[in-house]
Amino acid sequence: MEVALIQCTTDMLKTIWCAARTCYSPLSPQELWQSQPTREEMLRIARHIFTSRHLSVAEHCGMTFAVAGVSRTLLAQYSRHRIGVSLSVQSQRYVSARRTAEGCLCAHVIPPGVSANPEAKDIYLKAMEQAQALYEELADAGVPKEDARFVLPGGAATNFVTTLNLRSLMDIYHKRVVTPGAQWEIKELLVRMAKAVVEREPWLVEYFPGLEEL
Repeated sequence: MEVALIQCTTDMLKTIWCAARTCYSPLSPQELWQSQPTREEMLRIARHIFTSRHLSVAEHCGMTFAVAGVSRTLLAQYSRHRIGVSLSVQSQRYVSARRTAEGCLCAHVIPPGVSANPEAKDIYLKAMEQAQALYEELADAGVPKEDARFVLPGGAATNFVTTLNLRSLMDIYHKRVVTPGAQWEIKELLVRMAKAVVEREPWLVEYFPGLEEL
């Protein structure tokens, strides 16, 4: 799995402060943005907002991630989080899943519960091999890629670009990382996304519970 933050709101803290202060200030948002509030004041407002759960102002902070080498199973899970989330996914209709020039299988993700068990891993790889062979047989028979893809498994790897706002990221993080029961792959994705944002905006770390230990 590869996750890269490729675009982000330049100054999330001041953006949140400006949006929050606009709701209660006689000043225009332009005047507020041009002012020079102290970092302590901006952090105070942000902390009040996040602890009181008035999170609409966090929607003004956006970020775009490039994600590669994840499974179609993860994609199905992630795409359920539709509010405030945009997706552009590598298409199996147009991108061929044939073997590479080196004769290797099309990319796929092996779950840790499988890779830790040699017998299970052997079974899994045989299933991948069979799916690959069937896909190529269908393609050789003249079946379009958009129909041949139906034999590809949930473990087939894919790539996507996703854009979401800070409120959405915090919500998905809570559901897929903080709340027990999420599958390992989507949990890892959300941890990496959160860490990439916190690296840019270190003050946010306290609003992603447990992130420093992960």
